[in-house]
Amino acid sequence: MNRDIKFGRLLAIANILSEKVFEEGKQSVVQKYMSRYSQKPAKTFQKIHEELLEYAPKFGQDEMVLLDMFGEILANMDESEFTNEPLGAKYLHAYHSQQHQLSNLIGVEEAAKILGLSPGTVKNKCAAGELPAVKIGKTWVMDKTMITDLRKND
Repeated sequence: MNRDIKFGRLLAIANILSEKVFEEGKQSVVQKYMSRYSQKPAKTFQKIHEELLEYAPKFGQDEMVLLDMFGEILANMDESEFTNEPLGAKYLHAYHSQQHQLSNLIGVEEAAKILGLSPGTVKNKCAAGELPAVKIGKTWVMDKTMITDLRKND
């Protein structure tokens, strides 16, 4: 995965996280930082990261999954890639693709509410392969659209 794609994915994750934890009326990460992100990605990401961590006390399971995703991308980023060299256009494609993917991402708690099951039952069904889910770290995540469709077909 190239540097532009990594930075695009990081921005999308940061934006989803900001939408979940920022108070109503506060600008999202993209609204506040998009214009300078492409020109100074490392410096801008550092600022975004610091701002998001101020909200760490509000983080629940879903937000921790997003932080795990940050960690995975950063761990796969070579130190020489984490610079302020301007980004190419590919970062926008990666941002929008990741944003779309994450906008439907839900955890066990929300899936349990949709399906009318207990969170423990949902976890068991995920582990057994009975629900379409992916485990990130210790957390199961699912596509909300797929879970909603399953509920409709019951």
